[in-house]
Amino acid sequence: MNAKELLSEIKENIMDYDIAHLEENVKKEGINPISKQVSTYNIENYKEILSLDIGEDSKQNIEVSDNLIKDIKDEIAKFFDGCSPESEDIFKNFITYICIYLSLIAKKPLHPVGMDFGNGKTVFKEGNNYYCDMKRELRMKSKDYYTCKYCICKEVE
Repeated sequence: MNAKELLSEIKENIMDYDIAHLEENVKKEGINPISKQVSTYNIENYKEILSLDIGEDSKQNIEVSDNLIKDIKDEIAKFFDGCSPESEDIFKNFITYICIYLSLIAKKPLHPVGMDFGNGKTVFKEGNNYYCDMKRELRMKSKDYYTCKYCICKEVE
């Protein structure tokens, strides 16, 4: 599948998500700062996706492995099964396609730059490269799933 086709699939699969609900949540007082930052990032990416157009002859219209897309979907499904099985299917679908977009088309981290994971660990950018202080740690701990393997961030040792 090429990136233009993948973008079309992504748009089709995120349009049913009620983004206004997410926008209202980030305005609430007392919202967890990490949830607010991640939700704001997802809103930005949602809007970016809907406004993006990849031309047939565009440099962005690269070939993307169907197996890789399936692997990402499967890994995120494992994540939800392990961490948040009660999440609504429409939300799971939204997050899955945002992650596919970030990993394969936008080439951006799965978490926002500057996100604080605690203990000073964060996602950051130096030059043209993104880094995550947690990636190595999460890879070492992972047993059932490891969604970070699809993130473009490099590990920090």
